[in-house]
Amino acid sequence: MSEELYRFDSLDELYQTAEKVPVVDRHEVYAHHEDKDEWEEIPYRDSLWTDDLRATGVVSSSRDFYNIIQYGDILETVGDAVDRHQDSSELDVTGTVSLSPTAHKMSAKIGLTGDTTVYAADDDPIDLGLQIRSGHSGFHAVKYDVGGMRQICSNGMMAFDGRLHFEQTHSEPFQPSLAYNAVDSVVESPEIVENRIEEAQNQTFLNQDEALLVLLEQGIGEYLEQPVPDLLNSLHDEIDDRDSPTLWETYNAATRALTHYSRDVPDYELDTGFERAAALLENGYSELPDATKLGKETVEDRANQFIEDQDETEPYWEGEEESLRELMAEHQTQA
Repeated sequence: MSEELYRFDSLDELYQTAEKVPVVDRHEVYAHHEDKDEWEEIPYRDSLWTDDLRATGVVSSSRDFYNIIQYGDILETVGDAVDRHQDSSELDVTGTVSLSPTAHKMSAKIGLTGDTTVYAADDDPIDLGLQIRSGHSGFHAVKYDVGGMRQICSNGMMAFDGRLHFEQTHSEPFQPSLAYNAVDSVVESPEIVENRIEEAQNQTFLNQDEALLVLLEQGIGEYLEQPVPDLLNSLHDEIDDRDSPTLWETYNAATRALTHYSRDVPDYELDTGFERAAALLENGYSELPDATKLGKETVEDRANQFIEDQDETEPYWEGEEESLRELMAEHQTQA
C-alpha cells in the first residue's frame, strides 16, 4: 500500500481536505490463545479504526493517557487561524497532506502565500509556511513547526528555532490554541528566521569532507539510495568554497538531497530526515550550534568507531580514514 496524498491550493480546498481525511474512533481489543476457544477482552487497551475500516493503532483505553486528535480538526483549525489574518495580510494557503497506508501517521505541509517570504540572499527567497505532524499509533504527538520552501531549487525545510515549535501530547484533548500560535508565528517570524540564517552563514566547517561527515553522522544518508554520491552532489551545488563550507550551505545540501535524491520515501517518513537536518541549525536550546565544536565532535566520534570496532566499521568513502586523520590534526592545531 502507498501513502495517501491530498493536495490543496486555497483556503477553501484546505477545509475540503479537512473533511476528506479519515475520522478515527475507539473500539475494543481482544486477545486469543491457541488453547482456548474464546477470545478475551483486554479492558485497558483500545484499538483505533478509521471510518473506512483501517486498523490504525492500539492505545490506552484511559482518556487520562490518550485522547484521539482528529487530523481533520487540526487542518480545520489551521484554516481558521489563517482566515483570522486575511483582513490584515491577505493570506492564502497551498500544500499537501500525506497519510501512511493505515493512517497512523500524518504529515502536512502548508505554505502561506502573502507577506511571509524571507531572504537568505537577494536572489535566494524562502517562502515560509507550516510543517505539521501527528499520528494515531499512541506514540506521535501533534507537532507544528515553521517550515519553508526555497524558491530557487524547491528545497523543503523544517524550522530550526525552538521558539517556532509548538507541540502537545495525546494525554491532553486537542488544543486549538497551538494551531493559532503556529500560524501567528509564521506571520511574525521572518525576522527570527533571517537572523538565524545570517548567523549560520558566518559559521564554517574545516572543509567539505567534514561537512559530508556531519551529514552522514546526522543520518541524512538513511533516506537516500546513494548516500555519499547524493550528498556530494548536493554539497557541490550549495558550497561556494570547499575549504570552508558554512552551516547554512551544509544544511541546504541536506535539504537538497532529501528533496531531490530521496526515492519512494513518503512525506510522513521523510519528515524525520528534515528534522535531523534542522539539528544543524538548532541545538535544542533555540540556539545555533557551534560549527567548530560540532565538526570536531563528529570527527572524534567517527574516529572512535574505527578504533573500537575496526572490523565492523565500513568507511563511508575510499580514503575516509585518511581524511579523519587530517581533520583531527587540523582541530588539534586550532585548539
